[in-house]
Amino acid sequence: MRKPRPRFFYGWLVVIASVLAGAVQSGGSVWGASVFASHMTDELGWTRSAFFGAFTLRAVVGGILSPFIGPMQDTRSGPRILMLLTGVTMGFSLITLKWIDNIVLFYVLFGALGALTMVGGAEMLIVAIVPKWFVRMRGRAVAIASSGTAMGPLFFPFLVHGIITLVGWRNAWVWLGIGSMAIMVPLALMVRSRPEDIGLLPDGAREPDPETLRQARGERTGAAQSERRITPRAEQSFTRRQAMRTYAFWLLILAFFLSMLGMGGFHANWIPYFEDIGFSPAVGAWAATAYGVCSISVRLVWGIVAERYPVRYLLVIQALLTAVSIMLFLNITNVPTLIIAGASHGLALGGFFIMRPLIIANYFGRQNLGAINGVLRPFVTLSGAVSPLLIAGMFDIFGTYREAFLLATFTWVLAAGVVFLAAPPRRQRAASEAAAG
Repeated sequence: MRKPRPRFFYGWLVVIASVLAGAVQSGGSVWGASVFASHMTDELGWTRSAFFGAFTLRAVVGGILSPFIGPMQDTRSGPRILMLLTGVTMGFSLITLKWIDNIVLFYVLFGALGALTMVGGAEMLIVAIVPKWFVRMRGRAVAIASSGTAMGPLFFPFLVHGIITLVGWRNAWVWLGIGSMAIMVPLALMVRSRPEDIGLLPDGAREPDPETLRQARGERTGAAQSERRITPRAEQSFTRRQAMRTYAFWLLILAFFLSMLGMGGFHANWIPYFEDIGFSPAVGAWAATAYGVCSISVRLVWGIVAERYPVRYLLVIQALLTAVSIMLFLNITNVPTLIIAGASHGLALGGFFIMRPLIIANYFGRQNLGAINGVLRPFVTLSGAVSPLLIAGMFDIFGTYREAFLLATFTWVLAAGVVFLAAPPRRQRAASEAAAG
Protein backbone atom coordinates (compact mmCIF):
# COMPACT_ATOMS: atom_id res chain seq x y z
CA MET A 1 0.00 0.00 0.00
CA ARG A 2 1.44 3.34 -1.01
CA LYS A 3 2.00 6.05 1.57
CA PRO A 4 -0.27 9.08 1.04
CA ARG A 5 1.51 12.11 -0.36
CA PRO A 6 1.91 14.78 2.36
CA ARG A 7 -0.09 17.95 1.73
CA PHE A 8 3.00 20.08 2.27
CA PHE A 9 6.56 18.87 1.79
CA TYR A 10 8.73 19.77 4.78
CA GLY A 11 11.64 20.59 2.47
CA TRP A 12 9.93 23.86 1.59
CA LEU A 13 10.13 24.92 5.24
CA VAL A 14 13.89 24.40 5.03
CA VAL A 15 13.88 26.58 1.93
CA ILE A 16 11.95 29.31 3.79
CA ALA A 17 14.47 29.15 6.65
CA SER A 18 17.26 29.56 4.09
CA VAL A 19 15.62 32.65 2.62
CA LEU A 20 15.20 34.38 5.99
CA ALA A 21 18.66 33.41 7.24
CA GLY A 22 20.25 34.59 4.00
CA ALA A 23 18.57 37.99 4.20
CA VAL A 24 19.63 38.53 7.81
CA GLN A 25 23.20 37.34 7.37
CA SER A 26 24.00 39.13 4.12
CA GLY A 27 22.26 42.25 5.36
CA GLY A 28 23.91 42.33 8.77
CA SER A 29 27.36 41.08 7.83
CA VAL A 30 27.99 42.72 4.44
CA TRP A 31 25.51 45.22 3.07
CA GLY A 32 24.35 46.68 6.36
CA ALA A 33 27.82 46.65 7.88
CA SER A 34 29.32 48.51 4.91
CA VAL A 35 26.99 51.47 5.60
CA PHE A 36 28.85 51.97 8.89
CA ALA A 37 32.17 52.42 7.05
CA SER A 38 32.16 56.19 6.53
CA HIS A 39 30.63 56.91 9.96
CA MET A 40 33.13 54.81 11.88
CA THR A 41 36.21 55.77 9.89
CA ASP A 42 35.38 59.49 10.21
CA GLU A 43 34.76 59.36 13.96
CA LEU A 44 37.45 56.85 14.94
CA GLY A 45 40.12 57.92 12.45
CA TRP A 46 40.50 54.57 10.70
CA THR A 47 41.35 54.05 7.03
CA ARG A 48 38.91 52.14 4.86
CA SER A 49 41.36 49.31 4.41
CA ALA A 50 41.63 49.03 8.21
CA PHE A 51 37.83 48.91 8.52
CA PHE A 52 37.40 46.26 5.82
CA GLY A 53 40.30 44.28 7.25
CA ALA A 54 37.78 42.96 9.78
CA PHE A 55 35.79 41.51 6.87
CA THR A 56 38.96 39.77 5.78
CA LEU A 57 39.61 38.30 9.23
CA ARG A 58 35.98 37.17 9.44
CA ALA A 59 36.25 35.21 6.22
CA VAL A 60 39.67 33.74 7.01
CA VAL A 61 38.60 32.38 10.39
CA GLY A 62 35.39 31.02 8.86
CA GLY A 63 37.40 29.25 6.19
CA ILE A 64 39.76 27.70 8.74
CA LEU A 65 36.82 26.34 10.74
CA SER A 66 34.84 24.94 7.80
CA PRO A 67 36.78 21.66 7.17
CA PHE A 68 36.16 20.70 10.79
CA ILE A 69 32.54 21.83 10.94
CA GLY A 70 31.59 20.61 7.43
CA PRO A 71 31.11 16.92 8.37
CA MET A 72 28.86 18.04 11.23
CA GLN A 73 26.49 19.46 8.61
CA ASP A 74 25.87 15.91 7.32
CA THR A 75 24.72 14.58 10.70
CA ARG A 76 21.14 14.37 11.94
CA SER A 77 21.18 17.20 14.51
CA GLY A 78 24.36 19.05 13.57
CA PRO A 79 22.76 21.65 11.26
CA ARG A 80 20.18 22.61 13.87
CA ILE A 81 22.86 23.11 16.53
CA LEU A 82 25.02 25.14 14.15
CA MET A 83 22.08 27.38 13.24
CA LEU A 84 21.34 28.05 16.91
CA LEU A 85 24.96 28.95 17.64
CA THR A 86 25.01 31.18 14.56
CA GLY A 87 22.00 33.19 15.70
CA VAL A 88 23.29 33.74 19.23
CA THR A 89 26.83 34.57 18.14
CA MET A 90 25.76 36.93 15.38
CA GLY A 91 23.47 38.89 17.68
CA PHE A 92 26.07 39.15 20.44
CA SER A 93 28.89 40.23 18.14
CA LEU A 94 26.82 43.01 16.55
CA ILE A 95 25.32 44.32 19.79
CA THR A 96 28.72 44.69 21.46
CA LEU A 97 29.97 46.91 18.63
CA LYS A 98 28.12 49.78 20.29
CA TRP A 99 31.03 50.16 22.68
CA ILE A 100 33.81 49.86 20.10
CA ASP A 101 36.64 52.36 20.50
CA ASN A 102 39.68 50.76 18.85
CA ILE A 103 40.44 48.71 15.78
CA VAL A 104 41.70 45.64 17.67
CA LEU A 105 38.40 45.21 19.50
CA PHE A 106 36.54 45.65 16.22
CA TYR A 107 38.60 42.85 14.70
CA VAL A 108 37.89 40.58 17.67
CA LEU A 109 34.12 41.18 17.77
CA PHE A 110 33.16 41.63 14.13
CA GLY A 111 36.05 39.67 12.61
CA ALA A 112 36.99 36.70 14.78
CA LEU A 113 33.75 36.18 16.74
CA GLY A 114 31.59 37.03 13.76
CA ALA A 115 33.35 34.32 11.74
CA LEU A 116 31.44 31.68 13.68
CA THR A 117 28.28 32.88 11.94
CA MET A 118 29.69 32.01 8.51
CA VAL A 119 29.88 28.24 8.93
CA GLY A 120 26.46 27.34 10.29
CA GLY A 121 23.91 29.71 8.83
CA ALA A 122 22.46 30.53 5.44
CA GLU A 123 25.33 29.23 3.35
CA MET A 124 25.18 25.87 5.12
CA LEU A 125 21.49 25.60 4.31
CA ILE A 126 21.92 26.60 0.67
CA VAL A 127 24.93 24.45 -0.24
CA ALA A 128 24.61 21.45 2.09
CA ILE A 129 21.01 21.07 3.29
CA VAL A 130 18.51 22.21 0.65
CA PRO A 131 20.18 20.10 -2.13
CA LYS A 132 19.58 17.02 0.04
CA TRP A 133 15.86 17.69 0.17
CA PHE A 134 15.37 18.06 -3.60
CA VAL A 135 16.54 16.27 -6.75
CA ARG A 136 14.14 16.84 -9.67
CA MET A 137 13.25 20.29 -8.33
CA ARG A 138 16.73 21.05 -7.00
CA GLY A 139 17.32 23.99 -9.33
CA ARG A 140 14.21 25.91 -8.33
CA ALA A 141 14.55 24.99 -4.64
CA VAL A 142 18.14 26.27 -4.45
CA ALA A 143 17.10 29.33 -6.46
CA ILE A 144 14.41 30.24 -3.96
CA ALA A 145 16.63 29.40 -0.97
CA SER A 146 19.44 31.61 -2.24
CA SER A 147 17.13 34.57 -2.87
CA GLY A 148 17.48 35.57 0.77
CA THR A 149 21.06 36.68 0.24
CA ALA A 150 19.81 39.10 -2.42
CA MET A 151 17.35 40.60 0.06
CA GLY A 152 20.28 41.89 2.09
CA PRO A 153 21.15 44.63 -0.41
CA LEU A 154 17.48 45.14 -1.19
CA PHE A 155 16.49 46.22 2.32
CA PHE A 156 19.46 46.66 4.63
CA PRO A 157 21.31 49.68 3.14
CA PHE A 158 18.14 51.76 3.45
CA LEU A 159 17.23 50.25 6.80
CA VAL A 160 20.64 50.70 8.39
CA HIS A 161 21.09 54.19 6.96
CA GLY A 162 17.71 55.17 8.41
CA ILE A 163 18.51 53.71 11.84
CA ILE A 164 21.89 55.47 11.93
CA THR A 165 20.17 58.75 11.07
CA LEU A 166 17.70 58.29 13.93
CA VAL A 167 19.84 56.88 16.75
CA GLY A 168 23.47 57.15 15.61
CA TRP A 169 25.81 54.41 14.45
CA ARG A 170 26.53 53.00 17.91
CA ASN A 171 22.91 52.31 18.81
CA ALA A 172 22.28 51.15 15.24
CA TRP A 173 24.62 48.19 15.87
CA VAL A 174 22.47 47.25 18.89
CA TRP A 175 19.25 47.25 16.90
CA LEU A 176 20.88 45.29 14.10
CA GLY A 177 22.13 42.66 16.56
CA ILE A 178 18.83 42.28 18.40
CA GLY A 179 16.90 41.94 15.16
CA SER A 180 19.33 39.36 13.80
CA MET A 181 19.14 37.20 16.92
CA ALA A 182 15.35 37.42 17.07
CA ILE A 183 15.08 35.98 13.57
CA MET A 184 17.97 33.51 13.45
CA VAL A 185 17.36 31.63 16.72
CA PRO A 186 13.77 30.52 15.91
CA LEU A 187 14.88 29.45 12.43
CA ALA A 188 17.19 26.88 14.01
CA LEU A 189 14.13 24.95 15.21
CA MET A 190 12.98 24.44 11.60
CA VAL A 191 16.18 22.89 10.28
CA ARG A 192 16.37 19.17 9.47
CA SER A 193 19.37 17.64 7.73
CA ARG A 194 17.69 15.38 5.13
CA PRO A 195 14.21 14.05 4.27
CA GLU A 196 15.12 10.49 5.29
CA ASP A 197 15.61 11.69 8.89
CA ILE A 198 11.87 12.23 9.23
CA GLY A 199 10.70 9.38 6.99
CA LEU A 200 10.39 11.30 3.72
CA LEU A 201 11.93 11.11 0.25
CA PRO A 202 13.44 13.93 -1.83
CA ASP A 203 10.95 16.23 -3.57
CA GLY A 204 8.16 14.85 -1.38
CA ALA A 205 7.89 11.66 -3.46
CA ARG A 206 5.84 8.75 -2.12
CA GLU A 207 8.34 6.22 -3.46
CA PRO A 208 11.61 6.32 -5.44
CA ASP A 209 10.96 7.60 -8.94
CA PRO A 210 12.40 5.41 -11.76
CA GLU A 211 13.58 8.43 -13.70
CA THR A 212 15.33 9.82 -10.65
CA LEU A 213 17.03 6.49 -9.99
CA ARG A 214 18.33 6.37 -13.56
CA GLN A 215 19.74 9.84 -13.05
CA ALA A 216 21.34 8.65 -9.82
CA ARG A 217 23.17 5.90 -11.66
CA GLY A 218 24.44 8.39 -14.25
CA GLU A 219 22.38 6.90 -17.07
CA ARG A 220 21.59 9.16 -20.02
CA THR A 221 17.96 10.26 -19.86
CA GLY A 222 18.21 13.39 -21.92
CA ALA A 223 20.52 15.48 -24.06
CA ALA A 224 22.23 17.10 -21.08
CA GLN A 225 22.08 14.21 -18.62
CA SER A 226 25.80 13.42 -18.75
CA GLU A 227 26.47 16.94 -17.52
CA ARG A 228 23.78 17.17 -14.84
CA ARG A 229 24.69 14.09 -12.86
CA ILE A 230 21.79 14.42 -10.45
CA THR A 231 22.30 12.03 -7.53
CA PRO A 232 19.47 11.57 -5.03
CA ARG A 233 20.65 8.30 -3.48
CA ALA A 234 23.31 8.21 -0.80
CA GLU A 235 25.02 5.12 -2.24
CA GLN A 236 25.68 7.03 -5.47
CA SER A 237 27.42 9.94 -3.74
CA PHE A 238 31.14 10.70 -3.67
CA THR A 239 32.87 10.69 -0.33
CA ARG A 240 35.03 13.68 0.49
CA ARG A 241 38.17 11.71 -0.35
CA GLN A 242 36.77 10.55 -3.68
CA ALA A 243 35.73 14.08 -4.63
CA MET A 244 39.20 15.39 -3.83
CA ARG A 245 40.71 12.85 -6.25
CA THR A 246 38.89 14.32 -9.24
CA TYR A 247 40.17 17.07 -11.53
CA ALA A 248 36.72 18.64 -11.60
CA PHE A 249 36.78 19.31 -7.86
CA TRP A 250 40.00 21.32 -7.99
CA LEU A 251 39.04 23.16 -11.14
CA LEU A 252 35.78 24.23 -9.51
CA ILE A 253 37.70 25.40 -6.45
CA LEU A 254 39.91 27.55 -8.68
CA ALA A 255 36.88 28.95 -10.51
CA PHE A 256 35.10 29.82 -7.26
CA PHE A 257 38.32 31.32 -5.85
CA LEU A 258 38.53 33.67 -8.83
CA SER A 259 34.82 34.51 -8.65
CA MET A 260 34.94 35.44 -4.98
CA LEU A 261 38.06 37.53 -5.54
CA GLY A 262 35.98 39.66 -7.88
CA MET A 263 32.88 39.72 -5.69
CA GLY A 264 33.34 40.28 -1.94
CA GLY A 265 35.40 43.45 -1.98
CA PHE A 266 33.50 44.80 -4.95
CA HIS A 267 30.20 44.58 -3.08
CA ALA A 268 31.55 45.80 0.24
CA ASN A 269 32.87 48.99 -1.37
CA TRP A 270 29.75 49.97 -3.29
CA ILE A 271 28.53 52.66 -0.89
CA PRO A 272 31.98 54.26 -0.43
CA TYR A 273 32.48 54.18 -4.23
CA PHE A 274 29.15 55.88 -4.89
CA GLU A 275 30.00 58.56 -2.34
CA ASP A 276 33.34 59.15 -4.06
CA ILE A 277 31.71 59.74 -7.46
CA GLY A 278 29.22 62.22 -6.03
CA PHE A 279 26.21 60.27 -4.77
CA SER A 280 24.92 60.29 -1.21
CA PRO A 281 24.55 56.96 0.64
CA ALA A 282 20.77 57.24 0.24
CA VAL A 283 21.04 57.64 -3.54
CA GLY A 284 23.78 55.01 -3.81
CA ALA A 285 21.52 52.58 -2.00
CA TRP A 286 19.26 52.62 -5.08
CA ALA A 287 21.90 50.65 -6.97
CA ALA A 288 21.93 48.05 -4.21
CA THR A 289 18.14 47.97 -4.32
CA ALA A 290 18.13 47.47 -8.09
CA TYR A 291 20.71 44.73 -7.67
CA GLY A 292 18.61 43.00 -5.02
CA VAL A 293 15.35 43.22 -6.97
CA CYS A 294 16.90 41.86 -10.17
CA SER A 295 18.94 39.21 -8.41
CA ILE A 296 15.86 37.89 -6.62
CA SER A 297 13.68 38.08 -9.72
CA VAL A 298 16.07 36.17 -11.97
CA ARG A 299 17.14 33.38 -9.61
CA LEU A 300 14.11 31.20 -10.18
CA VAL A 301 14.67 31.54 -13.93
CA TRP A 302 18.32 30.47 -13.55
CA GLY A 303 17.20 27.57 -11.33
CA ILE A 304 14.59 26.21 -13.73
CA VAL A 305 16.98 26.55 -16.67
CA ALA A 306 19.62 24.67 -14.64
CA GLU A 307 17.23 21.72 -14.36
CA ARG A 308 17.18 21.46 -18.14
CA TYR A 309 20.68 22.41 -19.31
CA PRO A 310 24.25 21.66 -18.16
CA VAL A 311 25.13 23.76 -15.13
CA ARG A 312 28.76 24.01 -16.26
CA TYR A 313 27.88 25.91 -19.43
CA LEU A 314 25.42 28.11 -17.58
CA LEU A 315 28.18 29.03 -15.12
CA VAL A 316 30.41 30.09 -18.01
CA ILE A 317 27.69 32.36 -19.38
CA GLN A 318 26.97 33.77 -15.93
CA ALA A 319 30.63 34.60 -15.25
CA LEU A 320 31.04 36.46 -18.54
CA LEU A 321 27.84 38.43 -17.99
CA THR A 322 29.04 39.39 -14.51
CA ALA A 323 32.31 40.71 -15.95
CA VAL A 324 30.35 42.93 -18.33
CA SER A 325 28.14 44.19 -15.50
CA ILE A 326 31.15 45.30 -13.43
CA MET A 327 32.37 47.41 -16.34
CA LEU A 328 29.07 49.28 -16.23
CA PHE A 329 29.97 50.57 -12.76
CA LEU A 330 32.97 52.38 -14.25
CA ASN A 331 30.64 54.27 -16.59
CA ILE A 332 28.12 55.62 -14.07
CA THR A 333 27.38 59.27 -14.80
CA ASN A 334 23.94 59.83 -13.28
CA VAL A 335 21.23 58.13 -11.26
CA PRO A 336 19.72 56.15 -14.19
CA THR A 337 23.12 54.66 -15.12
CA LEU A 338 23.73 53.89 -11.44
CA ILE A 339 20.48 51.94 -11.26
CA ILE A 340 21.16 50.19 -14.59
CA ALA A 341 24.58 49.07 -13.32
CA GLY A 342 23.10 47.62 -10.14
CA ALA A 343 20.26 45.93 -12.01
CA SER A 344 22.56 44.38 -14.63
CA HIS A 345 24.85 43.05 -11.94
CA GLY A 346 21.91 41.47 -10.16
CA LEU A 347 20.66 39.75 -13.31
CA ALA A 348 24.11 38.29 -13.98
CA LEU A 349 25.30 37.44 -10.50
CA GLY A 350 21.98 35.96 -9.40
CA GLY A 351 22.87 32.81 -11.30
CA PHE A 352 26.15 32.28 -9.46
CA PHE A 353 24.49 31.74 -6.09
CA ILE A 354 22.37 29.00 -7.62
CA MET A 355 24.86 27.29 -9.89
CA ARG A 356 27.64 27.05 -7.30
CA PRO A 357 25.74 24.72 -4.91
CA LEU A 358 24.02 22.98 -7.82
CA ILE A 359 27.18 21.96 -9.62
CA ILE A 360 28.69 20.51 -6.43
CA ALA A 361 25.53 18.53 -5.62
CA ASN A 362 25.04 17.39 -9.23
CA TYR A 363 28.68 16.36 -9.65
CA PHE A 364 29.31 14.68 -6.29
CA GLY A 365 25.91 13.63 -4.90
CA ARG A 366 23.98 14.73 -1.85
CA GLN A 367 25.11 12.44 0.96
CA ASN A 368 28.37 14.20 1.92
CA LEU A 369 27.75 17.77 0.82
CA GLY A 370 28.74 19.24 4.16
CA ALA A 371 32.09 17.45 4.22
CA ILE A 372 32.83 18.22 0.55
CA ASN A 373 31.92 21.87 0.85
CA GLY A 374 33.99 21.97 4.03
CA VAL A 375 37.08 21.34 1.92
CA LEU A 376 36.03 23.81 -0.75
CA ARG A 377 35.12 26.57 1.68
CA PRO A 378 38.63 27.55 2.93
CA PHE A 379 39.79 28.30 -0.61
CA VAL A 380 36.66 30.28 -1.39
CA THR A 381 36.68 32.21 1.87
CA LEU A 382 40.38 32.95 1.53
CA SER A 383 39.58 34.67 -1.74
CA GLY A 384 36.56 36.39 -0.22
CA ALA A 385 38.71 37.47 2.72
CA VAL A 386 41.41 38.98 0.53
CA SER A 387 38.92 40.72 -1.75
CA PRO A 388 37.63 43.53 0.56
CA LEU A 389 41.14 44.31 1.74
CA LEU A 390 42.48 44.18 -1.82
CA ILE A 391 39.82 46.52 -3.20
CA ALA A 392 40.11 48.98 -0.30
CA GLY A 393 43.91 48.79 -0.40
CA MET A 394 43.99 49.55 -4.13
CA PHE A 395 41.76 52.55 -3.42
CA ASP A 396 44.19 53.78 -0.78
CA ILE A 397 47.04 53.43 -3.28
CA PHE A 398 45.44 54.86 -6.44
CA GLY A 399 42.85 57.15 -4.85
CA THR A 400 40.19 55.65 -7.10
CA TYR A 401 38.32 52.37 -7.49
CA ARG A 402 38.90 52.10 -11.26
CA GLU A 403 41.93 49.79 -11.13
CA ALA A 404 40.32 47.59 -8.49
CA PHE A 405 37.09 47.20 -10.49
CA LEU A 406 39.07 46.33 -13.62
CA LEU A 407 40.81 43.59 -11.65
CA ALA A 408 37.41 42.27 -10.50
CA THR A 409 36.28 42.14 -14.13
CA PHE A 410 39.35 40.14 -15.15
CA THR A 411 38.86 37.55 -12.39
CA TRP A 412 35.36 36.74 -13.66
CA VAL A 413 36.64 36.26 -17.21
CA LEU A 414 39.28 33.84 -15.94
CA ALA A 415 36.67 32.01 -13.85
CA ALA A 416 34.57 31.42 -16.98
CA GLY A 417 37.49 29.72 -18.69
CA VAL A 418 38.26 27.47 -15.73
CA VAL A 419 34.65 26.34 -15.34
CA PHE A 420 34.55 25.42 -19.01
CA LEU A 421 37.42 22.98 -18.39
CA ALA A 422 35.70 21.38 -15.35
CA ALA A 423 33.96 18.42 -17.01
CA PRO A 424 31.83 16.20 -14.72
CA PRO A 425 33.74 13.47 -12.85
CA ARG A 426 33.11 9.86 -13.77
CA ARG A 427 30.61 8.43 -11.35
CA GLN A 428 31.42 4.87 -12.31
CA ARG A 429 34.94 5.29 -10.97
CA ALA A 430 33.62 6.64 -7.68
CA ALA A 431 31.23 3.72 -7.37
CA SER A 432 34.01 1.17 -7.96
CA GLU A 433 36.26 2.86 -5.42
CA ALA A 434 33.48 2.77 -2.86
CA ALA A 435 32.87 -0.92 -3.50
CA ALA A 436 36.59 -1.70 -3.21
CA GLY A 437 37.18 0.27 -0.04
